[in-house]
Amino acid sequence: MSLHRFLARLIWLCVLPLVVLAAYLAIYNIQATLAQSDSEAAHRVRNAAVAIDEYLRARLGALRMLAMSPLVDDPSRWQDLYREAQGFQQSFGSHVILADAQLRMLFNTRMPFGAQLPALPTPKGRSAARTALETGAPAVGDSFIGPVSHLPMVAMATPVMRDGKPVALVLSVFEARLFQDRIDRVSLPEGWVLTLLDGASIPIARHAPPAFDPEADVDPAGRFVVSSTVAPWSIVLEIRRDVRNAHVVRAALLLALAVLGATLVGVLGGRLAAGRLGRAVATLAEPSAAAPDVPEIHEITAVRAMLGEARDQREAAEAALRDSERRFRATFEQAAVGIALVTPDGRWLRTNQKLCDIVGYTQDELAALTFQDITHPDDLEADLDQVQRMLAGEIETYSLEKRYLRKGGAIVWINLTAALVRQADGSPDYFISVVEDIERRKEAEIALQDLNASLEQRVALRTAELTAANRELDSFAYAVSHDLRAPLRAMSGFSHALAEDYGDRLEGEGKKYLNQIDIASRNMAELIDGILALSRSTRGELKRERIDVTAMAESTLAVLARSEPERAVEATVEPGLTLCAGARMAEAVLDNLLGNAWKYTAKSPAAKIRVYRGELDGKPCICISDNGAGFDMAHADQLFQPFRRLHRHDEFPGIGVGLATVQRIVQRYGGAIRAHSAPGEGATFCFRLADEGEAA
Repeated sequence: MSLHRFLARLIWLCVLPLVVLAAYLAIYNIQATLAQSDSEAAHRVRNAAVAIDEYLRARLGALRMLAMSPLVDDPSRWQDLYREAQGFQQSFGSHVILADAQLRMLFNTRMPFGAQLPALPTPKGRSAARTALETGAPAVGDSFIGPVSHLPMVAMATPVMRDGKPVALVLSVFEARLFQDRIDRVSLPEGWVLTLLDGASIPIARHAPPAFDPEADVDPAGRFVVSSTVAPWSIVLEIRRDVRNAHVVRAALLLALAVLGATLVGVLGGRLAAGRLGRAVATLAEPSAAAPDVPEIHEITAVRAMLGEARDQREAAEAALRDSERRFRATFEQAAVGIALVTPDGRWLRTNQKLCDIVGYTQDELAALTFQDITHPDDLEADLDQVQRMLAGEIETYSLEKRYLRKGGAIVWINLTAALVRQADGSPDYFISVVEDIERRKEAEIALQDLNASLEQRVALRTAELTAANRELDSFAYAVSHDLRAPLRAMSGFSHALAEDYGDRLEGEGKKYLNQIDIASRNMAELIDGILALSRSTRGELKRERIDVTAMAESTLAVLARSEPERAVEATVEPGLTLCAGARMAEAVLDNLLGNAWKYTAKSPAAKIRVYRGELDGKPCICISDNGAGFDMAHADQLFQPFRRLHRHDEFPGIGVGLATVQRIVQRYGGAIRAHSAPGEGATFCFRLADEGEAA
């Protein structure tokens, strides 16, 4: 057998194990790809389940606070409880129901208080209301169709416990679309489907592509299910069969091509190398075929150079390792935070000086202790629970704030971050613990709490001052209403009596003076009425109800038309105008704005007044425009000031409090008002009131 053929067979024998190893690696890589995909899917579905549970716990906690309210025990105060429940609705976007132990609704924030209500519906699966009554604990039920909204709903209930027995229920009903929104916010790779199922396996929400069929499109191995710890629900993540298999096919194809290419390159290269080596050996075996001074073989020279280079690289690697270890030791010892290596049972393997400074022990003293020995007893259970979860593989790292007991017995607050290093076989090796001294931060938090307490006191003091100011304002309004009206009525009455009894004896100047007294009395009465209206606009309870602005404006214009039947005013009111406010406040706004439009169009030959829907700051509003006298926008800053007028009294009578009253009412409702005008071209006033969500 020739040397060339022997070397070729030897090359094939060397390549064959590599081919087998490559095939094994290909299979292993495919399995690893599937395992990685499955691990990611399990992690995502667990995160989604935790998010849903936290979402439910927050709302159950709020319902529990309502159930503990003493207002539940007094039917006469249920309307106050109804308003508190509306606060829950504004915070969480769901309505609240109070029901008795016989499952009869007492009120439902979806309906006005006192409205006739149907009985609570009974879902096909688990009923939150019945479960809460039977267990005496908060419960979440299965989905059902709401009797009022006729939409898919989900209910949660908290029993009202008195003397250890449930006497009533506080329920919250959510539209299933809220959970759909949360499911849709979960970022998923293409072809992954996330579904929230109730206890009866009915989908509450699903994030899936169109025409998805879980039975036909998903293998059992591609389905991951996590049960909720709060509700009888489950969260299911499914990977479509074609998506799951695509990773396998792609990885197998790439690896097969790589193995084939590597094999061909190896065989061809080996054959070339074997031929060269054979020829070199042949020349050495036949000295007669070569010159007397046979040169050194290049391959042997290359091997010798490679061995020398390998030796140099090994020495360089050893030096780099020593340098890396030196840097690690320096970083470990000089770090600004405490660092330690801890065994799985809590013994200190290695600690840096910063940790010793934090706890007051030397490194030798710590080596004889465990972290359990210096952890505050009240914090030990929470710490050990996280350690067990990490050892079980549930978490990879954790961080918590806890207290250490220093050597002298003093307490120091620290922030601990721990990670587990495992051996090659997956068994726990040691923990890496990073300990940060947060004592100053805790002191700052205490100082901040003290500051918040002082701020609350100042707020209470300011509230008391505002209350006193309101009482003074009420006293002033009372004085204006009673103390000033009495002498005014006397002055007006005596002037009228003087005119009736002695008017024929008065000369021209006397009658003029008497007439001026009467005019001044009327102006003073109007001024008092304006002051009282301005005062009332800043006080009183702010009510919110849906007001038909169209009907109210038409009624006000009709009253104005009857007051001056000789005027021909073209008034148009857009249909369907509404706003949320108290009826008295809304009427005051429209009366003043329409009254001004009526007054300032008195000298227009073809008077026009228009009430329509407009836009203010990008939001819908109500506008009132006219083609009357108008005003100069250069003086617009005086427009809403009390008792400031832009026209003479002899041109257009008035006292100048109407627009000031309107502005105060609009501002109390969190809204805004704007005016636009030009002299002789009329004026337009647009206003909007904040809705309940904005006002909150």
